Amino acid sequence: MKTKQIQVALAAVFCAASFSSMAATTSTNVGVTTTVIANCTVTSTPIAFGNYDSLSATASTATGSVALTCSQGTAPSVALGNGANFSTTRRMTDGTSFLPYSIYRPTSTAAAASCTGATTDYPNTTPGLALPAAPSTAARTFNLCGSIAAGVSVPVGAYTDTVVATITF
Repeated sequence: MKTKQIQVALAAVFCAASFSSMAATTSTNVGVTTTVIANCTVTSTPIAFGNYDSLSATASTATGSVALTCSQGTAPSVALGNGANFSTTRRMTDGTSFLPYSIYRPTSTAAAASCTGATTDYPNTTPGLALPAAPSTAARTFNLCGSIAAGVSVPVGAYTDTVVATITF
């Protein structure tokens, strides 16, 4: 019987030792960090003049846009290249003839600002036109104000050009 009592006593000691070692705890703090970076994505809608009447006494105007989605607080700038057919001015081509045009910036740098009264060219070198910092990550649309002077004599045809919008942020 003594052996049985010793076994029971040892089991009780091991069991108590087990419970007391399981009850001990320790802890540490885990740091969590990140850096939010400035970023923007851009899409565009074309400046589509539609039909141009070279006999009209009124300039032809059209509005295109760049839509910027930027990290909150990012202050982007927009520069518009001269286009593929530039020669002292932006020009569209039908493959042989050229039709000059201008791209102006609205009188305000606010998103969706009107083109009414726009007469200042968009900058064509970076960083470009400074825009307000993004108040959130919602997309903001900025207008591009296109104009073809009245009475430009060019042959009938379909004229096109491509202008690169460069966003600096």
